[in-house]
Amino acid sequence: MQTMLATVQSFFAPLLATTILTMGAGLLNSLLSVNMSLSGHSEQIIGLVMSCNYVGITLGIFFCQPVVQRVGHIRAFAVFAALMTAVALLHGIYPAAWFWALLRICSGLCITGLFMVIESWLNEKVEPQLRGRLLSIYMILVYFGIGSGQFLLNVSDVQSKGIFMFTGILFAMCLVPISITRAVHPQPLEVPRYNLLKLFRLAPFSMVGSFTAGMINSAFYSIGPMFALKIGLQIAQVSWFMSLTVWSGLLFQWPVGQLSDRLDRLTVLALLGFAILLVSIAISTFGMLGLPILLLLTACFGVVFTIYPVAMARAQDNIDKKDIVPVSGALILFFGLGACLGPVLSSALIAQVGPWGFYHFTALCGGLLGGSAWICRKKLRIETDDQVPYIPIPEKSPVISTLDPRGEPDTGPD
Repeated sequence: MQTMLATVQSFFAPLLATTILTMGAGLLNSLLSVNMSLSGHSEQIIGLVMSCNYVGITLGIFFCQPVVQRVGHIRAFAVFAALMTAVALLHGIYPAAWFWALLRICSGLCITGLFMVIESWLNEKVEPQLRGRLLSIYMILVYFGIGSGQFLLNVSDVQSKGIFMFTGILFAMCLVPISITRAVHPQPLEVPRYNLLKLFRLAPFSMVGSFTAGMINSAFYSIGPMFALKIGLQIAQVSWFMSLTVWSGLLFQWPVGQLSDRLDRLTVLALLGFAILLVSIAISTFGMLGLPILLLLTACFGVVFTIYPVAMARAQDNIDKKDIVPVSGALILFFGLGACLGPVLSSALIAQVGPWGFYHFTALCGGLLGGSAWICRKKLRIETDDQVPYIPIPEKSPVISTLDPRGEPDTGPD
């Protein structure tokens, strides 16, 4: 216990920065969706603008690491946080859709760089036997920050410049703990080049699961606030709708992880897909009966946040140790590609059939995932005794996701 406590204390700066950063990111994401909806932008325009964030995240996987390698972790964090602060403020200065689309690309790049710094710090400096517990604390703080950020929608008028200033303050404040820490920052991680087609053949269904997770998760974060407004919820109720779903996603990690460690993970992915299908149908059918019913059902919808960790664990079960890092990188890329499409496709469906079309989209995604996984589970089945332990990895993570879930970073073949 003392060892773990000492470890948490030594990582206090990056963990505190994570909490502040995710609060700002959670607030900004929902704020833009709500603001554009109230300003009268069409569903398709909102979807396109919000999807640009994931374009930036995907690009950041390739462009942020050279910055960290060139100037070091703390300076790189300062650069990304300063840019993120400026981006948040610029949203309030010039509220044009095309300009916000460019800013969303920039914010995605910066978010990737910030998480890259924090997670590589956690990866390199923690003892292997404590890494799993530290990552669990990190994950709790990520979910707590994103969920708490939703309530900050109520601090000011969502169409005023003041709330954008508040968001910028949060991104600026995450600089403080990192800048004053006396801890020695780690060496940048080396990420190898890889052949995407070859890696897809190594873990095809894990890539499909990751792509699906990207579509659903990005659609929820980007279009969820707009959906809530369109069905008549007030801003405070939108906050509860978003935060409850995010926090329930954290609670689902443990039971789903236990299940995936005992059953074949393709079976688990199939069950998750069918669960999302049923929950989405239930929300679109009964959610209009009242806010309590909607909140209860949306808490069940939090199961969507377990798709990516299960898909990644499935990939780790089927590949050699030397392929873990490149396959993990490919999984993140497929998640990013799916995330770019999710807001666009879901908003287009909303434009055609109304706000409940959002859950028609998630039901379709869940049904396709569940059906394809169920059909393929016998062909690609492995012994459950050979499976690696499940770790609830954040889906946007550019660094932690490249770790071997058994606790050690991959160092190549023995």
